[in-house]
Order: sequence, then C-alpha cells, then structure tokens
Amino acid sequence: MIPFLPSPPLPLRGLRILIPRGGDLGEALREKVAERGGIATVAPLLETVAPSDAVAFDAAVARWNAGAYDWMVVTSATTASVLQRAGARAQPGAKTAVVGPVTAAAMQLVGFRIHVIPGRDFSGDGLAVSLLAAIPSGDRPARILLPVSELADTRLERALRAAGHEVDRVGAYSTAQAPEVPGLRERIAGGGIDVVLVTSGSAARAVSARLTPLPSTTRLAAIGRPTAAALLAEGLRADVVAELSTTDGLLDAVSSEFLAGHEAAASHAEDPAILDPSPLSGESS
Repeated sequence: MIPFLPSPPLPLRGLRILIPRGGDLGEALREKVAERGGIATVAPLLETVAPSDAVAFDAAVARWNAGAYDWMVVTSATTASVLQRAGARAQPGAKTAVVGPVTAAAMQLVGFRIHVIPGRDFSGDGLAVSLLAAIPSGDRPARILLPVSELADTRLERALRAAGHEVDRVGAYSTAQAPEVPGLRERIAGGGIDVVLVTSGSAARAVSARLTPLPSTTRLAAIGRPTAAALLAEGLRADVVAELSTTDGLLDAVSSEFLAGHEAAASHAEDPAILDPSPLSGESS
C-alpha cells in the first residue's frame, strides 16, 4: 500500500503577485511565488544602464585589480554582474563585504569569496555595523571601494567615512525606465493584482512613478525597512514589511499577512455585523 503523503502547503495559493523587475532576481522570485501557489506576473519597470561616468568606473575596477584597495563593499546583486562584465577579479590581499545573501550568492557566482555579511539586518546600516566590526584597528584607515547604483543613498558611505576610513564611491550602473508592459496599468486598475513586491528603493520610486494610483485592494510589500521608507517618501504605505530582508523573507511576510487576512475573513463571515472583509489585513490608508 502506498502511504498517503500530504501536499506541501501553498501559503500564497491564488494570490496574484506583481514582480516589477526582470533579470535573474525577477525570475527567481517568479519561481518562488509559483512554488508557494501564487500567480506571478513579471513586469520590469526599470532596466540597468551604464553609469554616467563609465570611465571613472572602469578606472576604479583597474585600481581594484592592481591591489589598491583593502575591501570591496557590494550592496546589490546587480553590481556583481556589472563588476564581472568590467573584468573585476578577486584579489588575494583584499576582502569583500556584501549586504545580504542574494548579493553574496551573486558575488560568489562571479568568483569572489565573501568575508563579511550582516547576520540579520540586510541593509546598508547593518552592513556598516558588520564591516566596521570586522576591520581591524591599525595605524592606517582601510581603503574601501564602494561600487553602487548612481541612485543609492550615502548612508553607508558616510558611516564608513565617519569611522575614519577612505571610501572610493563610484557609480557602477544606473537605471532607466523599462518599456511599458501592455495592459499592465489597466490590469492593476481593474483589481487584477493583489500584491506588488518592492525589492529596492529604486523599485519603490518606479512603482510610484509608473503604477499609481493603486486600487485599495492592491497591497505593497517591501523587502525591508529602508524600502518601506522609500515608499513612504513617495507617499505610499507598505502594507507588508519583511523582517528578514531577503526574497524568502519577503514572501514569508506576504504569506503571513495573507493567511491572517483569511483567518479574519473566516471569523467575520460568522458575524453578520461585519461586511466585505479584505483578502489581506485591512484597507490602505
């Protein structure tokens, strides 16, 4: 007799989720959403383009390859692929610090060993704390290469400089609007999307510029507090904020919110005084 094996739980079953970015991360998110039973739509709002000063970036990579730095600090998976195309190579006398697991995997894929990664706070602030704890005190400041998006904020750079280190911040790439996805605005306006996954500050700005106004039934899920703050700066509230700033953490947070909404809906259905429960946790303000 073949034993009965229960089906794996599908915490996102039927939830229509918009992934507003493409590339490897967009595809990885699509697969993760599908594994959890969700219905994913990948519709990139932004595309990666060369920085405004590509010569300066290439020069910084050449200095790195020549051994001019003690550390490289990387804050996005996109930077990893840009560094690879520019010919950056791991250096025996230098170390690499990354903001989180996704970036770590991307850097390892292009041949870099990871020396510092935050334990839980996968943000620029968390990276600054972890990196400063790892840099040995000595007679001279550490020489740090910080290749970033031209749109990245300066909090990490300022924290490292405030600790007395030499930081060479260089624009590795920029972003531009991706081509319009036919029918996307109409689908959102018609209530065809339940959740929009927002995975960066630049994505938050793109959502604001290209997808608003959003219907009250469409929720915004931010990958962490910095992204939620970026949404708020655009006048948008994150309905879901991941405690763990990874793609799995983001989907876990959406799952928890969705399940909580269904439990509330079930209890409301038994109370005739409560009508029209939302599929998530509450109406957007």
